[in-house]
Amino acid sequence: MAKTTPRRRVALDNPEEVYTLAQRLLAPLRPYAKWLVVAGVVIAVGLGAWGVNAKLQEGREDKAGAALALVTPKADLQAPNIAAAQALEKFVNAHTGTRAAREAQLTRANLLYRLKQYAEAAKAYESLLDGRDPGWDTLVNESLSYCYEGMGNFKKAAEVLKPLVEQSSGPLKNEVMRRLALLYEQAKDPKEAAVYWRKLLDQPPDAALVPYLQEKLAAAEAQGKK
Repeated sequence: MAKTTPRRRVALDNPEEVYTLAQRLLAPLRPYAKWLVVAGVVIAVGLGAWGVNAKLQEGREDKAGAALALVTPKADLQAPNIAAAQALEKFVNAHTGTRAAREAQLTRANLLYRLKQYAEAAKAYESLLDGRDPGWDTLVNESLSYCYEGMGNFKKAAEVLKPLVEQSSGPLKNEVMRRLALLYEQAKDPKEAAVYWRKLLDQPPDAALVPYLQEKLAAAEAQGKK
């Protein structure tokens, strides 16, 4: 431990000398004192506002969650009805920006798809894409592709689904490629269909599927030459 020299001891025992020393140390900051005070006030106000907003948002989330619990039982995906979809839409509009609203919008999109209201379902799914969670966006885009397929827009369905090939792996990736091949067939684009039938064959496929995949690839390549 450092020794306290007589000079330091005197300084510590003399409040006036300590005060003078503090003044000398703070002198270079004096021209900026006003701005330092302003900055301190801004930071304090900002922290206070953040705390208030966080508390308000927490209250909104609790209120929205309780309200969703009353709406969700009516949204039966096994027996979808338009009234349930309308109730969910009203809920989403009333609780915009909450986690409950996002959950309600997803349920509403699923209901609209089952009701074969593909255009409205597509809009609902599109509103759920935010780019923050790649896994979430992958699932939403897969659902969105089914909506375009339902509308008969097979090319658009394939365009939405195509990026998922690189974003997925394993059995899911194979399923995405199979759907892409079929969608391009329906879009009358055999050359693109052949690309994905070939990719599926290049994977280690189930031996039972090899003849089917070979047949599909041969048919697509033949049509592509016409």
